[in-house]
Amino acid sequence: MKKITLSIAALAMAAAFTTGFVSCNDKKADNNAPAADAAATTETVAEPAATEAAAPAENPLISRKIEGIYINANDLEKAVLTAPLVDEVSGFTLNASEEKSLEVKSCDPRQIGEDLFTQAISTKGSGKYTVGEGAVNYRTISFPAKAGDSIIVYATTSSKTDERPLHVVNMVTAEEIGTITMMADNGKDMTVAEVVVKEDGNYCVYSTSGTGYIYQIKVGK
Repeated sequence: MKKITLSIAALAMAAAFTTGFVSCNDKKADNNAPAADAAATTETVAEPAATEAAAPAENPLISRKIEGIYINANDLEKAVLTAPLVDEVSGFTLNASEEKSLEVKSCDPRQIGEDLFTQAISTKGSGKYTVGEGAVNYRTISFPAKAGDSIIVYATTSSKTDERPLHVVNMVTAEEIGTITMMADNGKDMTVAEVVVKEDGNYCVYSTSGTGYIYQIKVGK
């Protein structure tokens, strides 16, 4: 996985369990003692030992190591982007304009696996991508991918209550190859989800129904 450096173009648990063991020592009855009155006999049943509930399993995408390219918001300078931000090496482009800007901004620190995220790419609203007559491309993040590659996205919405869709689109056909549901922002967690590419090409992601926060995108096998 190679780390990208972006430059602005001129215009472009294992679950844990606690198991308790109860040891019971039975006394032998005294043969000379009178039999206990059945009505007065009370049997004492040991309470079962409390078992700690299993912690939810960690999302395996978080620890997966893949070879390919990535963009991480932590690596970018904080700014409102009013022109495309392009990396010539990896091929990631943040597609922004004066009318439809993107923003690299601070976020609540959150530890996801080995990564501590302190910045996010805000879409600052809904994006769109179409082809053909009247084609548009704004508030998207685009990149190359090969057949069999995984596109792994770390994201939330800007809302504290609402989930929003993030569309993964083939830039030749404008076909949507997958949709990721971005969780509402609770200040500590994020959605980490995968879409698998079926053919070589260029792809982009964009939010609809409002602003999405993109923390990282990894592309590869």
